[in-house]
Amino acid sequence: MGYIGNQPAETPIVEILETDFKIGEDDQTKIDFEDANKINFYANNAKEVELAENSLSPGTSDGTALGTTSLMWSDLFLASGSVINLNNGNVTITHSSNTLTVAAATVAFTATTAVTVSNDLKLSSDSAVLGFGADNDTTLTHTDGTGLTLNSTNKLTFGDAATFIHQSGDGVMTIDGEATIDLNASTAVLVSNDLKLNSDAAVLGFGADNDSTITHADDAGLTFNSTTTFQDVVLADDKTITLADEGQLIFGDTAPSADHKATGVVVSMIAKTGLALGEVVYIDSDGDLDEADADAATSMPAIGVALEANSSGSDAAVKILIAGVLRDDTYNFTPGADLFVGTTAGEITATAPSGSGDTVQKIGVALSADSIYVNFNTTEVLLA
Repeated sequence: MGYIGNQPAETPIVEILETDFKIGEDDQTKIDFEDANKINFYANNAKEVELAENSLSPGTSDGTALGTTSLMWSDLFLASGSVINLNNGNVTITHSSNTLTVAAATVAFTATTAVTVSNDLKLSSDSAVLGFGADNDTTLTHTDGTGLTLNSTNKLTFGDAATFIHQSGDGVMTIDGEATIDLNASTAVLVSNDLKLNSDAAVLGFGADNDSTITHADDAGLTFNSTTTFQDVVLADDKTITLADEGQLIFGDTAPSADHKATGVVVSMIAKTGLALGEVVYIDSDGDLDEADADAATSMPAIGVALEANSSGSDAAVKILIAGVLRDDTYNFTPGADLFVGTTAGEITATAPSGSGDTVQKIGVALSADSIYVNFNTTEVLLA
């Protein structure tokens, strides 16, 4: 047998092929060809690495580290489509073009400062949940085609914990601006249902300098701080604002637009049966409305004009105009004529009563042939 290496007068050895061949420091630290088609690497009498066809493996599972804390490998180069397989498929990291896919039940990132994502972060599940906190107490849950849901009564805060938005109860959204909530829209801020100011001293302000206000007083009403003009306040066809206890303010043009329409101050009172629309009325000893009559002192003074009839067969509430403008197409007055309670029950006339025992009560003036202005003060003159 020849020598290994170059020796004088000897032919160099070009190959050594043995089925059971070892080379090393001793039998504990060696390269061993004891297995067919495999090369085994031993150190300190432990098989640390084995090289077989298409694989380089540790001698035992979880038995050999790749590098140490002081001797670390440099770059790791893997081919396209490579898979890093952890614990026999428990977690895999698979490469495809421009993509790494991590397959696992849970992927946990632990960093002493932050995990940085330099571009988009996408949760691709239609019911993905983004959780926060050591005990996952706050979550954002995705609902396909709907949006994101913040769980429970947790708050989305701005600046500090005192400014936030959250669902404070089932069906209740609370916005807390600590001191001020500023709504700014180039066209309008829309409220689709009731707008409630819950403070017993709430103030609704208008204008850049808040120069006009409406102030609420508990159980008392609203106070306007400046002259207030109502225009086209429409709660009914005759532009009516209904006040407490069935009172009304009716706004409109100087001449109402249709027969038996009125503008002015209207109240609702109980009237005797048979009262007709357009009749002047007084209050009888029962406290009910009945037709005023200038030649019967006990049926005077008149206090208003009936805007509806009572044909119910019993006493019932009707609306009466006590100050304002009334149109009745059956009138035929001379514009500017004084108007009086007539000597026929319920009548309005331009002729002052003149008979002995008649009561003269001026109630208004004619604006046109079919429109009159009335103001029922109770000044009256009894003729001797």
